[in-house]
Amino acid sequence: MKKRHRKRLLLINPWIYDFSAFDLWSKPVGLLYIAAYLRRVGYRVELIDCLDRYHPALLKHQRRSTPKMKAYGTGSFHREIVAKPPLLDFVPRYFARYGLPEDIFFSELKKHDPPAAVLVTSLMTYWYPGPRRVIEIVQQVFPGVPVLLGGIYATLLPDHARKQLKPDYLITGPAEIEAARLLSQILPEAPVDSTPPKTLDDFPPPAFDLYPRLDYLVVMSSRGCPFHCTFCATDKISGAFTQRKPDRVVEEILRQTRNLKVRDVAFYDDALLLNKKNRIIPILQQIIAEKPRLRFHTPNGLHAREIDEQVANLFFRSGFRTIRLSFETVNPERLPDMKNKVTPSDLESAVKNLERSGYQRKSLEAYVLMGLPGQSFEEVYRSILFVNSLGLKVSLASFSPIPGTVDFDRAVQQELFPANADPLLTNNSIYPLYRTTDAYWKFHKIRQLVNVLNQGIDRGVNLFTPNELRTALQQMTHNIK
Repeated sequence: MKKRHRKRLLLINPWIYDFSAFDLWSKPVGLLYIAAYLRRVGYRVELIDCLDRYHPALLKHQRRSTPKMKAYGTGSFHREIVAKPPLLDFVPRYFARYGLPEDIFFSELKKHDPPAAVLVTSLMTYWYPGPRRVIEIVQQVFPGVPVLLGGIYATLLPDHARKQLKPDYLITGPAEIEAARLLSQILPEAPVDSTPPKTLDDFPPPAFDLYPRLDYLVVMSSRGCPFHCTFCATDKISGAFTQRKPDRVVEEILRQTRNLKVRDVAFYDDALLLNKKNRIIPILQQIIAEKPRLRFHTPNGLHAREIDEQVANLFFRSGFRTIRLSFETVNPERLPDMKNKVTPSDLESAVKNLERSGYQRKSLEAYVLMGLPGQSFEEVYRSILFVNSLGLKVSLASFSPIPGTVDFDRAVQQELFPANADPLLTNNSIYPLYRTTDAYWKFHKIRQLVNVLNQGIDRGVNLFTPNELRTALQQMTHNIK
C-alpha cells in the first residue's frame, strides 16, 4: 500500500438504506463543522458525500447535466433497489440504497493515496447499514488506516456500533474537539489546537465549500433543545442547549450564500424561536436590513406558541418560504409529555398571525405525530382533522422508539417493543410498535387521507370545518377498526 499522507483526512457521509429517502435540505452539517475545525487545526480535509446529487460521476451515470429538482433546491436521491433485510419482510415495499452507486464510491476512494485517517458519520439508528457498508469498503481499500465513527447512531447505540460496524475508534456526542483530540493521540506529528473553541461562535462555519456545487445552505443558530419531550433524543445527541450571537449567524449566512452562490437557506435549529427577543428577532431584523434576496426554510417544527404578530411579520418580510409548525396532537393528556409546547389555541393564534403578515394558510404545514405508545387512531384522526380545519397542510411524523428516551422505555414496559431490538425495527416508516403487514396498511390509509386533505388545501377546498369534525371522526375511526 502507498504511504499515508500524514495530515490528509477523508470524511465520509454514508448512503441511506431505507424504503424511501428525500433530499429535504439534507446535508451532514455536523460532519461539515468537524471538517472546518480540523482544517483550521492544520489538516488537509477531503469529503465524499454519498448523498451528493451533484456528484459529476453520478450525473454522468444518470445521463444528466443537473439532478432532478423540486422546490427550493430539494429533490430525490439516486435510488437502487437492494435486498430487503429479513426483519423487514412484513413491509410491502421495495428496500433501496440511496446515493452514489457503489462503483463510483470505490473509484472515489482509489483516486487518492491513503489518508492518515477516515472519519465516518452516522444519522438515524436504523440507517446503520449505510455506515457499515462504507466502513467495510474503506477497510478493504485502505487496510491499516484508522477509521473513526461518530454521529447520531454512534452516540445513541455505541455498543451496537462497535460490535456491528467495527470501527477502530468511536466518538459520541458533539465531535469537533473530540475528533481533533483523538487524532492527536493516534497520528504521528498531528497538529494540535492550543486554544480550542469555547462557544459555538468560536468554531469556523461548516465547510460547504467542499462541495463542487450546491443549491442551498444549511445553518444552525443554536445547538440542542431545552425541552425534553418523551419521544425525542436531541439532548442526548447534541448536549446542552446553546445559542449563538445573532450578528455571527447573519454574517455566516451572508458570506456563505455569497461565496456558494445559493439563494435557499434552511435553519436546522430544534428550538429556533426560544429566547426570541434576544436571538431570532435580531437575526430577522438584520436580514431585512441587508436585503439579501434569500429564501429561508424551517424543516424542523417551529414552536407555534412563540409566533406572535412581530415574529410572523418578520418571517414574511425576511423571506421565509417554508413554515412548518410543531403541533403533534390535540390530546390534552399528552401535552405534558411534550412540555406543553403548543395547544390547539396556540396553533390557531400562530396561524392567524402568519396570515395577517401575508402568508396564505395553504402554504403552512403542521406536524402531527402518530404511532406513539398508547395512542389511539381516534387521537391521530382528531389531530389531523383539526389541522385541516384551520386550512393548513398536515405533515405526518411517525413515531420511532429511540433508545434512551422515555417513550422507548414505555414501549418496552408495555411489551410493544423488544428492549434489545435490532435498530432496523426502529424505522418510523414501518410503524415500529405494530410491525405487521395488516398494521402497515392501516397506517397507510391514514397517509392516504392526509394526501387527499392536503390536495384539497392546495386547490382551495377545505373538506372539513370545525363543526364537521365529530361526524367525520366517528366515520373514519369506525372504518379503520
